[in-house]
Order: sequence, then C-alpha cells, then structure tokens
Amino acid sequence: MKTQVEINEIVELLNAKKVLEAEKKTLQELKKNPQSEVLYNLLGAILAEQQKLNEAVINYKKSIEINNNYAQAYNNLGTAFHKLNKKEKAVENYHKAIKLKKNFAEACNNLGNVMRDLNKPKESLLYLNEALKIKPNYAEAYNNLGLTHNEFGNKQDAIKNFKKALEHKPNYAEVYNSLGISYSDVSNFEESLFCYNKAIKLKKDYAIAYNNLGNLFSNLGKHDEANTEYKNAIRIKPDYARAYSNLLFNLNYKNDFDPVLYLEEAKRFRKNCKSIKKKILFEHKHEKEPKKLKLGFVSADFGNHPGGFFTLSTLKELKKKNFELIAYSTKERNDELSYYFRPLFNKWNIIEKKSDEDVIEEIFNEGIHILIDLQGHSAKNRLPIFIYKPAPIQVTWLGQGSTGINEIDYFVGSPQITPKHEEKYYVEKIYRLPKISQCFTPPSYNLEIKSLPAKKNKFITFGCLNKLTKVNDTVISLWSKILLSVPKSKILLKNKDLDNKKIYESFIQKFKKNKINEDRIILLGESKTRKELLETYNEIDIALDPFPFQGNTSTCESIWMGVPVITLKGDRYLFHFGESINTNINMKNWIAKDFKEYIDIAKKCSSDIDKLSDIRINLRKVALQSPVFDALSFSQNLDYMFWEMWNKFKKIAS
Repeated sequence: MKTQVEINEIVELLNAKKVLEAEKKTLQELKKNPQSEVLYNLLGAILAEQQKLNEAVINYKKSIEINNNYAQAYNNLGTAFHKLNKKEKAVENYHKAIKLKKNFAEACNNLGNVMRDLNKPKESLLYLNEALKIKPNYAEAYNNLGLTHNEFGNKQDAIKNFKKALEHKPNYAEVYNSLGISYSDVSNFEESLFCYNKAIKLKKDYAIAYNNLGNLFSNLGKHDEANTEYKNAIRIKPDYARAYSNLLFNLNYKNDFDPVLYLEEAKRFRKNCKSIKKKILFEHKHEKEPKKLKLGFVSADFGNHPGGFFTLSTLKELKKKNFELIAYSTKERNDELSYYFRPLFNKWNIIEKKSDEDVIEEIFNEGIHILIDLQGHSAKNRLPIFIYKPAPIQVTWLGQGSTGINEIDYFVGSPQITPKHEEKYYVEKIYRLPKISQCFTPPSYNLEIKSLPAKKNKFITFGCLNKLTKVNDTVISLWSKILLSVPKSKILLKNKDLDNKKIYESFIQKFKKNKINEDRIILLGESKTRKELLETYNEIDIALDPFPFQGNTSTCESIWMGVPVITLKGDRYLFHFGESINTNINMKNWIAKDFKEYIDIAKKCSSDIDKLSDIRINLRKVALQSPVFDALSFSQNLDYMFWEMWNKFKKIAS
C-alpha cells in the first residue's frame, strides 16, 4: 500500500508546478500499486494541469472504478468535464461527490460555477452560499459569488463579495482583477486602476490583468498607455486573441493612426491567434445546389446594442428571402431588444462558452454556405474560428477595418466608407454595396420631436452623446473654437462616466484650458433607459460628431430625433461614418473637409434659426425615407450580394 508520505510528496510536486516530475513519480508508484484510486486521481489532476483533459477524465474514471465512493475523484471528474464544456456531465459528477461527502465545500463551489455557466443564477448563488456555510473563510467561493453577481448585473453585490474574498486571502490576484472590472463597470476608475496594478504586482505574468488595464486606459482616452498594456498582455501570451482585438480597436481612436501599422497588427493577429494546434479534419457539408443559402451570423450583439440596431430591421427583411438564417450568438443577451432576434433565425446557437473547435464543428455540420462576422475586433468577437474556414465563403460586416484574416473572403463596404484608394489596407476583397453598408433600425418609441431649443433658450446648444473616449483633446479644442465663434452658445455632453466626479471635473478643466467658462458646459451622467437618452436630443440644436472615431449609432439617433450633425471628412474606415450618413440623407453641406470648414458650418447653421427649425421638423421623415433607414432596399442589395458571392464561388469550385 502507498504511504501518506509518498502521496504527500507527489502533491507537493504538483503544488510547486513541477508537473512532469509529479507525473513521472506517479507513474512509477502506479506500477507498484496498480489498484490505488488515490494515484489515479492524482494522475488525473496532473494531466488536467497540462490541459490533457480527455486523458485526465480516463484516469479519474479509473480511480472511481477502483473506489466508487471516492468523492474527490467525482469532484475532479466534474471539473474536467466542465473545462471540456460538458456541463451536464460536470453537474452529474458534482452531485455524486456531494452525495458521497456531506459538507463538501469544494464540490458546492464548483457546482455553483457550472450553474453560472448554464445561466442559472439562482442555483449558482444557492450552491456558492452553501459552500460558504460549510467553509466561512472560503475565499474562492466569495470570488465566484462575486463573479456570479457581476455576470447577472448585480455590480455592488459583486464588489462586496470580492472584498470578502480578499479579507480571507489578501494576495488573491484573480480577485483584484475581477474587482477592477466591477469598479470600472460602475465608473469608479481610480479603484479599478489600483486593483489592476495590485493584481499585476502579485502576479507578474498576469496577461488578463494587463489586458483589462489596457481597457481601462482606452476608456479613459489614454490610448498610448492602453496600447502599451495590450502589448504587455501579448508579450506574456502571444496567442491572446482578445488582447490583439482590443489593441486593434484602440488604434482607431488615435489621431496619428497609421493604416499600414494597423494592417500589420491585424496580420499578426491572424498569424498568432490560431487557438487549435492540431489539424482540423472536419469537412464542409453544405448543399451544392441550394434553393436557399444557409447564412451563419456570428455576433455578440443580438440585442440592445449598436450591433443590434444595425441588424434587426435588415434581418427581418432577409428572413423573407431565399435564405436560412442561422445565429451563432457569442453572448446571451436578455434585454428589451434581444426578444425580437430569436424568431428571425431558423436555428439559434449560443456559443458563448463553447470552444473554438466545437463551434467550428457545429458550423461544418450545419452546412453553412456563407459565414458572416458582424463585429470585427469589437468585444466578445469569435474571429479566430474564421481562420479555419468553417464555411466555403466568409464575410466580415460591421467591423472597424480589416480583420487581418485572409480566410475571410469579403469586407462589406460602400462608396464612402471604403473608397478605392484605401483598398490596399485590407486583406479581404472589398464588396461595395451601392449606397450604404449598414441600415439603422429606427427606435420603437413614439418620441415627439420638440421645437428647436434655441427658440426658447435664445442661444444655440451644441451636443454630443458619444462615448467620452472619442472626445479627445483635439476634438475639445475644435469644439471650443465653435463655442467662441457662436456667442452665448453652450455644449451638452452626456455619458455614464460623467457620474465620476474626477471625470466630470477633468472635462470642465479641458474646456477651461480652451477659454470656455463652466457656465457654457452642460455635463450629464448616465441615462437609465435608451428612451431617456434619446429624449436628451430635445435639448440639443446641433450635434457635433467627434473624430477620428466618429459616431455611428449616435449620429443615426440624432437625425432620427431631428438634430442635424456636423461631421468631418475622414481618412479611414471609422472616420468615414459621418460622411456616409450625411451623404445618404442629402446633408452633404454638413460634411466639413477640414477644421476651418467644420467651424464655418457651425457658425453658418447657428445663424439661421428658421432654417435650423425647418430641418428639425423634417429631418426624421427625410431620414426614414433614406438609405440610412430603408431596410427593404438594403436587404435587396444584400440578397443580390450573397447570391453573387455564391455563384462566383460555385463557378470557381466547378
């Protein structure tokens, strides 16, 4: 029989991360004691540490065959199944462990985790609280309780539990990282910064914390600092797809944007972020002569999100055509708009917590003809799956520029946002739709457009409801010149981050540096609802588009509320949105070629109140009849585009 001393020696090697030594020692001991359930369980744990999860499962099962009352082996088997995304099997084994061993805090904690992943918050909280009843100082359970509260929107409860975890385990780097995320979510950026730095101090190679620190800096408009942290994350983890995507997204905010550098970074993403090391052996199973094309849409944004606003009305029209629509949702949303998306699809797949390999196999087996990325490098994208070409034709639409993935065949553009002279900055072939590349779904609210505020106020109110990270120092300088050029005028900014006193004061000071007194600045915080946000436009006479990362959703919402937008002609994909929208609503005279003309348009339009009032009265009607909102015409263009792509592919394939 194996002595406890020798078992402890293997455990010590494993805890010291001397995994290969632990494996060698365990195999040696198994030759002497082939019926040791403890050794097979330890071997399973060692293999799991090496991410050899299927081999770990085999050894946990051998342990259980020897002793089917071995609770720890059932718990470990559950963990392996959870990591393999076999959640129901994980639940089954955690329950067996708890049945065999009363007051098994670790198994309760693990069961709480898997319930969170199964989107069962009540059950998750139940088991995590049970773990804490058994073991009141269980820092890991407090951390998981915080993660559960955070995932389901209870930010303050999340923060409270993360703090409890740190009381019991003060040097818990992962909790500091999670706490940093929660603080950032509630616009407490000072505490968020402290937590990320603390996590990194405790764990030098903590790539996730570096990435999140980058996100914080990007949100604060500190884009150079953000780039540094994203690169730190990538240095530690060269295949870190999320950090690469965040880096690429962040580059778009920079005034000194270099399209050559952007494309180089995008290509590096493609080169380094193949998540599956082995060769994929799946085969396409698409119908060769389809009466209906199967279109697969990959997105996190099927709901109350800009991505949802630009797809809902279009998908409603595409559903009526010769297509089967298949959703691959990378985030399960439950909001006021998500309810409308599911019925539009012939099949709805939640892939949020599925591995790339499982998703790729699913797409192959589904027989998708054209797979469409709806995000580019924005949050929760699943671009790495496109590297493996799970569909014969692949398209990216609604992104921020080239994905860098040459397995994606087409980038959907338009005459304004993808001009011919910029084609060299894409690895994809540009497919230009006739007028516009995306169609906005009008809000469902019956919101009245009130009369021009200037008539009552006796002064012009300029406004911007974009993310503050878009409102950089150059933007503030230009807007300040407008305010100085238009007597008595004011500017209104609204964003949840303005609820943070330091952010609020920093914007006051930025305008003051540009000779704008505080009484000419209106700063408003978070809107509780989208409707409340839209109603703010009734306080604005003229909207100002930021740059270089221009408004898109905000510009469409502004014109829907009768508020015209002054925009700047740009030099890259995300710097062309304003030009594209204003061109398509016949407001070309509101597109400035440079800073001087931007100011001149503001002065000229501010001086004619009657004309501004007429625009306000008629702009919604004009916009709704324009390509910007015309989903019927837009879907016809997409219909033609998809079938043309397929027919070209079929011709080449034959």
